[in-house]
Amino acid sequence: MPPRTGIDFTQELRKLGTPAPLCARFKAFLKTRHPGNQERIYHGLAHTLEVAGMTAHMLHRWPKVPSERKVLLILAAALHDLDPDREPGTPARVEATLSYMRSDDEARDILAAFCDRFHFTPGQISALIMATDFSEHAGQMASKLKAFEKAHRYHFPDDPWVSEWGRRLAYWDQIGTYLHVSPEEARKRVAGLGREMRSAGIWRSLPESGLRGKSQRFMKRLRRDKLFNYLDKSDQKHFDRMLDSFDAKKKAPRSKGRRA
Repeated sequence: MPPRTGIDFTQELRKLGTPAPLCARFKAFLKTRHPGNQERIYHGLAHTLEVAGMTAHMLHRWPKVPSERKVLLILAAALHDLDPDREPGTPARVEATLSYMRSDDEARDILAAFCDRFHFTPGQISALIMATDFSEHAGQMASKLKAFEKAHRYHFPDDPWVSEWGRRLAYWDQIGTYLHVSPEEARKRVAGLGREMRSAGIWRSLPESGLRGKSQRFMKRLRRDKLFNYLDKSDQKHFDRMLDSFDAKKKAPRSKGRRA
């Protein structure tokens, strides 16, 4: 099933003034930075491309945003779950992603090329990536938001733009995959997320409704968010069908083929 938003984020970067060789280099860089079996995880290359593509797509809603800010947001979306040094089969970590961006020679070179051309800094990219950090636990989430706000004030002094755009980027990170794939593929991705979280010791148990019920509650929260109203009507309808398919009271359709 093709992405519903239909945007290759590197094509958008080209339209915004990024040279084709730099776009190609950046995309090739991303392809080699996600460890693990890509068919059995959630935080893989597919998720990265979906979130970056959705960010590029949604920025069409705000034509007055300067080109350099659009490039900055698309870069943050593409890099937010990098963390190449993580244990295969575990979720990407924002702190480790930022550390890698500072220490890897190729990452520094690529970011320097973007920063020189569009007049932002690696610290500003990192600050926006911090906006995507997430935890189910209220106390941990409050700490992550506090860290983002601190980075926001340091790298974007007195700029109210960043706080709202960080929230939008975080929302697109959380909802992007559900707008790009079929319900069957989404359940496969969520199963991969469950494996990642259990491997990392983050999820030790699930509620009676299981992973589908947990996912449905998360998706209902996304549905209630005011940012849902900015989505295309076709994407809203697709998400509603997706939400219904995660109803824990319904049986998931069996895949076609012979029984094992």
